[in-house]
Amino acid sequence: MTLTEPETYIELGAPLTDAHDSVWQRLGQCGTWWTGEQRVAAMAEVRQALRCALCNERLEALSPMMVAGEHDSVSELAPEAVDLIHRLTTDPGRLSKEWALLVIESIGEEAYVELSTLVCVQYVVDSFARSLGLPLRELPEPQFGEPDKVRPEGVGDVGAWVSQTIEKSLANVSRAGSLVPETEALWREIVQAHYSRGPQFAELVWDRALSRPQVELLASTVSALNECFY
Repeated sequence: MTLTEPETYIELGAPLTDAHDSVWQRLGQCGTWWTGEQRVAAMAEVRQALRCALCNERLEALSPMMVAGEHDSVSELAPEAVDLIHRLTTDPGRLSKEWALLVIESIGEEAYVELSTLVCVQYVVDSFARSLGLPLRELPEPQFGEPDKVRPEGVGDVGAWVSQTIEKSLANVSRAGSLVPETEALWREIVQAHYSRGPQFAELVWDRALSRPQVELLASTVSALNECFY
């Protein structure tokens, strides 16, 4: 039996459907630094990145910075924002701090973090569908609203590329999007759903089809293959 067969999907995938549906629709809401329309445009760019000629050419190069050109964009987002979306989608293992600082200088630190977090959340949902041979979800309808652009309190330089919460009550990977708490909450919701389908993530032993060590082994392997910092 393969993962694309209905019985297996019902057993393994269906419990995640509600979480994916909920998070997916909220990706189209107005954020703290980007409007709902801009966020949905960014989601369209995530999918376009996989068909982008420049991204494909850069993947073949020794360094992505050796290949100049323009992305095959499908939105009116700023070129720096499009570059962030495309590179984070297609070649995250070769991002550099120098490049990130240039993007941040252009679009702002908080906007950079919100956009990066949105891309990561969408990537999980889209990758899950692709892995099961399922059609990708339609992009959510953009919701109205104006970003309040309020920087949260208690954030600062902790030695990362971007500001994070000063008080280290969470692991670094969980603090990475703390400049935009409302969008970061979507990321943490997806993590909870995929790791434990509930609040049992902090428990080392649980009654699941996969044991906690098996879950950690799979997660660590995928992270290593994706050259994740953590």
